[in-house]
Amino acid sequence: MLASIPHWLYMTPVVAINVCASVLLKLGAGDSRAPLLLHLLSYRSFLGLCCFGLGGLAYAWLLRWVPLSVAQAVLASQYLFTVLAAWIILREPIDSIQWLGFVLTGIGIGIVVSR
Repeated sequence: MLASIPHWLYMTPVVAINVCASVLLKLGAGDSRAPLLLHLLSYRSFLGLCCFGLGGLAYAWLLRWVPLSVAQAVLASQYLFTVLAAWIILREPIDSIQWLGFVLTGIGIGIVVSR
């Protein structure tokens, strides 16, 4: 079914969903009013948890076609994209050591995926 698409490309929706989930959880953690689940969750936190669930289901489904070694490496890229999202959307600072780690991690993921 998905044979003509590179394996890493299958995983991009899962990565995107998980990045959205992380950002939503962070935004929800800052909500002053949390009306859901005995006042522990805001609607953004709830949506973030739902996104993680959806991402997990999509990941399990995609493992039918994607080798686990590739899938796990691509899934690790969610940490890179989450850092970028936090920097862009939440205006969180990234220092030079973090940028270096970011680049080295990206290179490592690229090497694994390119095999």
